[in-house]
Amino acid sequence: MLRGLSEKWGLKNWHTRALLLFLFISVFHSFIANDKYIIGSDTDGIRVFLPVSSSNKGIKPPIPYSDNTLDIKNRNVGPFDSQNVSSIYYRHWLGTDKIGRDVLAGILYGSAIALKIGLMTTLLSLIIGIFFGFLSGYLGDHSIRIGLIPFLILALMIFIFGFYIYYGSSVWRWFLLFAPIAFMAFYFTKVDYYINKGIAIPLDIIIIKIIEVMRSIPGVFLLLVLLALFSTPSIWNVVIVISLTRWPVVTRHLRADILKIKNEDFVTSAKVSGLSHFKIFKDYILPLTISTVIIISAFGFASAILLESSLSFLGIGIPIDQVSWGSILRDARQNFSSWWLAVFPGLMIFLVILLFNSIADSVSNRVQNLDMKGQLHR
Repeated sequence: MLRGLSEKWGLKNWHTRALLLFLFISVFHSFIANDKYIIGSDTDGIRVFLPVSSSNKGIKPPIPYSDNTLDIKNRNVGPFDSQNVSSIYYRHWLGTDKIGRDVLAGILYGSAIALKIGLMTTLLSLIIGIFFGFLSGYLGDHSIRIGLIPFLILALMIFIFGFYIYYGSSVWRWFLLFAPIAFMAFYFTKVDYYINKGIAIPLDIIIIKIIEVMRSIPGVFLLLVLLALFSTPSIWNVVIVISLTRWPVVTRHLRADILKIKNEDFVTSAKVSGLSHFKIFKDYILPLTISTVIIISAFGFASAILLESSLSFLGIGIPIDQVSWGSILRDARQNFSSWWLAVFPGLMIFLVILLFNSIADSVSNRVQNLDMKGQLHR
């Protein structure tokens, strides 16, 4: 099955193997590196992740350290330095940081952070980007017309939402941000919004101008401004902020594909048959853009990991007690002689970004070859 999918999208064997390895390490990191028994038994019976003690017995993981395990006797030691350990099993194979945390365990736990940030950011940016791509590319500037009074009511709602987004609490602030989007999505699926009389809402122009404004602002500066809206750091903050900076890329590429497809004969036939705009977009147009979605997702995944590492390197974004690849690199900045704190997490960031960028390039080349074959057959 995996081989068939790889051949379909033009992936190489090493793409599949490296992706499976990354997923395995990210999902089962706590079974690979932990300071507890993977499965242990005590007076209460058999339990998973049982703390190690003289009265307990169990199966230990391959690496006897978690991301926050402190080895005071081996602080800031390199992988080739002599280490004060009781046996080779407890050796720090990639060294430790200044407070004695194992670098290998930190890299394994950091892979889980990278996977979580990459997946959630990609998914959220796709949802927002596809929605605005539907508004901009498919509906355009003349598909939605509303009367003057409903238009004024909508403008008032946007103003009220904007006021409470700025002055509201941190939880309700982001709920109000996505509430209008959810309401509009429900409105498009349930209401016949195409009216010949009234004011035309230039959705395409509005969205394109928003994208142009966001592209004119440096990405790191925009991330810092958006992160300043949060009072406490968390992974969700980073996911929301990166998604808000990534959706214009999704919308811009999808809009280009939608504009090519929306005037095809089969779309015109679907409109004549009375299908709603949302159903036509979902069943006829969106499936034809799946290759673009995969390419954008792969590049977006790599970009999200790089942005999260940059934010962690600067000491903002995720909580300071959570170890990530960027946070290990930040420790290397404070001690230039600890080369292992820069080399190993930096190598992981490079390899993962290389993997997903290479996957995106392979899928893109596959799509281009299929398009060329289609043109030759015509």
